[in-house]
Amino acid sequence: MKEYHKSFIRGAVAGSIAGSLAALLFAPKSGRDLRQDIKDQARLVSDKGQELAGKITEASIEYTDKIKDTASAVIHEIGKFRKKSEVLPEVSISSAPLQEDTKKDSL
Repeated sequence: MKEYHKSFIRGAVAGSIAGSLAALLFAPKSGRDLRQDIKDQARLVSDKGQELAGKITEASIEYTDKIKDTASAVIHEIGKFRKKSEVLPEVSISSAPLQEDTKKDSL
């Protein structure tokens, strides 16, 4: 069975190649026109590729600028927060319970 599948696939590939060559040879256009059409389509694909590359470049520059602006704003806010924390007095927290003056309450 395996040999049957291999020979079928080989025949399908060979038939596809032969059909493609026949289509090119018997096309209603002359070779010159066909080559010109291929050149035009290749040029069109190239132009579209360059246009897409330009759009990607513009978008990446735009996003890079936004990221830089946001990073600068965050750095500025962190600097302001640090300055505020330097001005505040240091507070120490003790784990010892507070002792209340119970004598004043009983009077």
